[in-house]
Amino acid sequence: MFSTIPPTGIPLDWPFIFGWRNASVQTFRKHLKEMLGGEVYLTDSGKSALYLLLRAIGEIFPERREVVVPDYTCWSVPSAVVKAGLKVRPVDIELGSLGIDPKSLIEVLDSKCLAVVVTHLFGIPGRIDQVEAICRENGVILIDDAAQSLGATLNGRPLGSFGDAGVLSFGRGKCMTTVSGGAAVIRDKTLMQTAKRLYSSEFPDTSATEFADKVYLAAYKSFFHRYIYWIPDRLPFLKLGETVYDPGFKVAKMAENRAGRGETMLRRIDEISLARKKRADEYMKALVEVNGIELPCCPANAEPVFLRLPIVLRNGNMRPYILRKGHKLGISAMYPGTVSSIEGLRPHLADDLTERPLAGKVSGALVTLPTHYGVGHADIRDITNILRRGVAEH
Repeated sequence: MFSTIPPTGIPLDWPFIFGWRNASVQTFRKHLKEMLGGEVYLTDSGKSALYLLLRAIGEIFPERREVVVPDYTCWSVPSAVVKAGLKVRPVDIELGSLGIDPKSLIEVLDSKCLAVVVTHLFGIPGRIDQVEAICRENGVILIDDAAQSLGATLNGRPLGSFGDAGVLSFGRGKCMTTVSGGAAVIRDKTLMQTAKRLYSSEFPDTSATEFADKVYLAAYKSFFHRYIYWIPDRLPFLKLGETVYDPGFKVAKMAENRAGRGETMLRRIDEISLARKKRADEYMKALVEVNGIELPCCPANAEPVFLRLPIVLRNGNMRPYILRKGHKLGISAMYPGTVSSIEGLRPHLADDLTERPLAGKVSGALVTLPTHYGVGHADIRDITNILRRGVAEH
């Protein structure tokens, strides 16, 4: 009765929470630089890192004010665009990877376009190699947003290393966590200089303390257990899993102690990702012949990390049934709507009559399956059975 599996999570041990670490901001920054290339600016969140990049790019190219984003993505992306004083131009996505459709991108690029933000939802690589070539040909800045995909690769290159700059996020629901945090990884020299100045002037030191972080992480580890998670899951004021559009967020640098934890966890990223991928593969083998669902399809030469496993239902009418029956097993929806449907964003949307049918379809028909270490073989069997019954009854 009281068993509830969290939709996502990261394995934490007590030494990670309470142990002493000698890693520093400089060490963490150095290893991210070696991994992704460029200069690294550590921030208090992924959206703060994206804001830093967009503010810097906007100063360099003041005559361009539009930022292209996928119409189905985390609402933190348009929040950062608007906070930077820019316009949002959503484009359609592909059904398989849930990433930007390169053909749709070509149709909207013009002299107003400042930058393109490519996101890789749930750790599934999009066709960023094609997008990179399109942006280079059109003289547009490309931001590789790997907030949900640290550890994934395309053509042997890690996500976050494409384009002029990358974005990482280390929140509690991401591939690795530092309690909260993010990073902007910049490879363009002009952008690097401007971002360095803004980072120094606009990003204060964080007020987070080591004691508060230890308390938070201890609670996170304790409440992650399926026989305890039902407690925070039933407390609406915690807003677990809630996605909001909030361009008024504050920005800060990452705290030293959080960078130390980031360095510790970065050493485990491959181990954590492999465990998630094994669970995703088990789901897909069980569901590959089930009519009525669309499984994710990665580009050739892609290695995903499957932060969660997204399933697109061919009949969106079955989604309420699946979410209701599967809630205690960690089945969940994701974003409450497309980017272009956000009410408060309308004054900041670029004039655009382009249709985005696939983003709308995904928004109303996507469910995600948990892939974290707390999910066992019996759970995967029960979850796939719910999907089968949902398809059969609808």
